[in-house]
Amino acid sequence: MVTKKNRRGMSLVVCLVLLISHTNVSAVCPENTRSIDVTGKIYNNAVTLGTTLGTMHLVYGKNEKLKCGILGSGGAGQDGTLSFIHTIVCDDKFDTGINNETIHSQLTLNTSGSGVFQLCDSGNPEGGVYGVFNEASIPLFGRGIFQNVAGGEILIEGSINCQFAVDMEFKGHVCLPGQ
Repeated sequence: MVTKKNRRGMSLVVCLVLLISHTNVSAVCPENTRSIDVTGKIYNNAVTLGTTLGTMHLVYGKNEKLKCGILGSGGAGQDGTLSFIHTIVCDDKFDTGINNETIHSQLTLNTSGSGVFQLCDSGNPEGGVYGVFNEASIPLFGRGIFQNVAGGEILIEGSINCQFAVDMEFKGHVCLPGQ
C-alpha cells in the first residue's frame, strides 16, 4: 500500500536522483586547481587514413572566444571504437613573461569513444563510411592559457559523411592551476 509518507519519500528520492544526474560531477578537479568550462564546435576532414585536420571554435570560461586549428591522429576500429590524439593550437597571443615573447595556446587531448558507422554506397567517389559517434577527451598537455593543465574531461558528439567531413560539438572542462 502506498501512503502519503511513502509517496513523499519516493518523490524525494526521484528529485535527488534527477539533481545528481544533472550535476556535472566530472567537473571535479584535483586540489589546488580550478575547473574552467570549454564548449564549441569542430569542423574537420579526414585528410589521410588516421589523420584529421580542421578548425575549432572554442569558448573558454565565460566568454573568451578563440579560433583554433585541430589535428587528429588515430582511427576507428572494426567494432566502431575510436582512439585519437588531438592537438589544438589557437589564435591567441599568450605573454610568457620571458623576453617579451608570446605563444599561441595549445592543448593536447587523449580522445576515445565509439560510433555507429555504415559503408557508403559504391557509387560515391570518396567511398568510406558515414555515421555518428560520441567521444571523451582527457587533457594531456597545455601551453598558454592551458599551461600546466591537470585534468578535465571534454565530451564530444559528432558525425562523419561519405565525403569524410567530420562535424562535432563539445562541452566540458579543463583543470588549471589556481583556486
